[in-house]
Amino acid sequence: MIPKGMKVGDTFDDCGLTYRVTKVVGENYESIWVGATPPKAPVADNKTEVKVVEDDYEDLPYAQLKKLCAEKGLDATGKKDDLIARLKG
Repeated sequence: MIPKGMKVGDTFDDCGLTYRVTKVVGENYESIWVGATPPKAPVADNKTEVKVVEDDYEDLPYAQLKKLCAEKGLDATGKKDDLIARLKG
């Protein structure tokens, strides 16, 4: 349903789709579909814990490996292979 007060050229969302008003006559209107409404991105918080399976360590970026080492109280210096070895214990 179109919100009240819309004018030609205005857009509105309905059922996850975006429409643009092309013609308004009284309370009736015509519109065309112009795209999908993008989903709202979840809000990231810094408290989110990342659970990693040991096999996935090689795929993680260096910064993430350093963070995981620090969280586990391990030395977070050295090359990527050193960090992976510490994490695998």
